[in-house]
Amino acid sequence: MADKPSNGSDSAAARAMNCLPTLQQNALRKIFDRPEFSPAEVAALGYRRLQQAEGIGQKGLQAISAWLQAHGCELKPQTPEGQRLPGKTRRNVEQAVRLLQAHGYRIQQAGEESGG
Repeated sequence: MADKPSNGSDSAAARAMNCLPTLQQNALRKIFDRPEFSPAEVAALGYRRLQQAEGIGQKGLQAISAWLQAHGCELKPQTPEGQRLPGKTRRNVEQAVRLLQAHGYRIQQAGEESGG
Protein backbone atom coordinates (compact mmCIF):
# COMPACT_ATOMS: atom_id res chain seq x y z
CA MET A 1 0.00 0.00 0.00
CA ALA A 2 1.56 3.29 -1.09
CA ASP A 3 1.55 6.35 1.10
CA LYS A 4 -0.87 9.00 -0.05
CA PRO A 5 1.06 12.09 -1.12
CA SER A 6 0.14 15.12 0.91
CA ASN A 7 -0.16 18.58 -0.51
CA GLY A 8 1.24 21.68 1.21
CA SER A 9 -2.00 22.63 2.94
CA ASP A 10 -2.38 19.20 4.57
CA SER A 11 1.11 19.33 6.02
CA ALA A 12 0.55 22.94 7.11
CA ALA A 13 -2.61 21.85 8.94
CA ALA A 14 -0.72 18.98 10.57
CA ARG A 15 2.08 21.31 11.68
CA ALA A 16 -0.43 23.80 13.05
CA MET A 17 -2.25 21.07 14.97
CA ASN A 18 0.98 19.93 16.61
CA CYS A 19 1.13 23.25 18.46
CA LEU A 20 -2.24 22.56 20.10
CA PRO A 21 -2.45 20.49 23.32
CA THR A 22 -3.48 16.87 22.75
CA LEU A 23 -6.68 17.16 24.77
CA GLN A 24 -7.93 20.01 22.60
CA GLN A 25 -6.76 18.26 19.41
CA ASN A 26 -8.82 15.21 20.32
CA ALA A 27 -11.91 17.26 21.19
CA LEU A 28 -11.67 19.11 17.86
CA ARG A 29 -11.13 15.86 15.94
CA LYS A 30 -14.37 14.64 17.48
CA ILE A 31 -16.21 17.79 16.36
CA PHE A 32 -14.86 17.62 12.80
CA ASP A 33 -15.00 13.82 12.66
CA ARG A 34 -11.63 13.76 10.92
CA PRO A 35 -7.99 13.77 12.07
CA GLU A 36 -6.88 17.13 10.60
CA PHE A 37 -8.36 20.61 10.59
CA SER A 38 -7.05 24.11 10.04
CA PRO A 39 -7.07 27.07 12.44
CA ALA A 40 -9.50 28.85 10.08
CA GLU A 41 -11.93 25.93 10.33
CA VAL A 42 -11.75 26.01 14.13
CA ALA A 43 -12.29 29.77 14.22
CA ALA A 44 -15.31 29.35 11.93
CA LEU A 45 -16.97 27.11 14.54
CA GLY A 46 -17.33 30.08 16.85
CA TYR A 47 -16.99 30.52 20.58
CA ARG A 48 -20.40 29.14 21.52
CA ARG A 49 -19.96 25.89 19.55
CA LEU A 50 -16.57 25.29 21.13
CA GLN A 51 -17.92 26.15 24.57
CA GLN A 52 -20.61 23.47 24.19
CA ALA A 53 -18.24 20.82 22.83
CA GLU A 54 -17.51 17.77 24.91
CA GLY A 55 -13.98 17.82 26.32
CA ILE A 56 -13.41 21.56 25.99
CA GLY A 57 -13.63 23.52 29.23
CA GLN A 58 -12.64 27.08 30.06
CA LYS A 59 -8.91 26.27 30.03
CA GLY A 60 -9.35 24.44 26.74
CA LEU A 61 -11.06 27.48 25.23
CA GLN A 62 -8.15 29.63 26.38
CA ALA A 63 -5.65 27.21 24.82
CA ILE A 64 -7.59 27.09 21.55
CA SER A 65 -7.94 30.87 21.49
CA ALA A 66 -4.18 31.33 22.02
CA TRP A 67 -3.47 28.72 19.33
CA LEU A 68 -5.76 30.51 16.89
CA GLN A 69 -4.10 33.86 17.60
CA ALA A 70 -0.69 32.31 16.97
CA HIS A 71 -1.96 31.25 13.53
CA GLY A 72 -3.54 34.58 12.62
CA CYS A 73 -7.13 33.67 13.49
CA GLU A 74 -9.37 34.97 16.24
CA LEU A 75 -12.02 33.42 18.44
CA LYS A 76 -14.09 36.23 19.86
CA PRO A 77 -15.71 35.45 23.20
CA GLN A 78 -19.46 35.82 23.22
CA THR A 79 -20.49 39.08 24.82
CA PRO A 80 -23.18 39.02 27.51
CA GLU A 81 -25.20 41.58 25.52
CA GLY A 82 -25.26 39.18 22.59
CA GLN A 83 -26.47 36.23 24.63
CA ARG A 84 -30.13 35.38 24.48
CA LEU A 85 -31.64 33.23 27.14
CA PRO A 86 -33.69 30.27 26.02
CA GLY A 87 -37.43 31.01 26.14
CA LYS A 88 -38.17 28.82 29.16
CA THR A 89 -35.31 30.32 31.17
CA ARG A 90 -36.37 33.85 30.26
CA ARG A 91 -39.97 33.13 31.33
CA ASN A 92 -38.75 31.67 34.64
CA VAL A 93 -36.66 34.78 35.33
CA GLU A 94 -39.56 37.07 34.45
CA GLN A 95 -41.86 35.10 36.74
CA ALA A 96 -39.31 35.30 39.58
CA VAL A 97 -39.01 39.08 39.11
CA ARG A 98 -42.80 39.48 39.24
CA LEU A 99 -42.97 37.36 42.40
CA LEU A 100 -40.27 39.41 44.10
CA GLN A 101 -41.97 42.66 43.11
CA ALA A 102 -45.30 41.36 44.42
CA HIS A 103 -43.62 40.86 47.80
CA GLY A 104 -42.25 44.40 47.90
CA TYR A 105 -38.77 43.92 46.46
CA ARG A 106 -37.38 46.49 44.05
CA ILE A 107 -35.63 44.94 41.07
CA GLN A 108 -32.79 46.91 39.47
CA GLN A 109 -31.28 46.46 36.05
CA ALA A 110 -27.54 45.76 35.87
CA GLY A 111 -25.60 48.99 36.29
CA GLU A 112 -28.54 50.83 37.85
CA GLU A 113 -27.67 52.82 40.99
CA SER A 114 -29.55 52.04 44.18
CA GLY A 115 -31.63 54.93 45.50
CA GLY A 116 -30.65 53.93 48.99
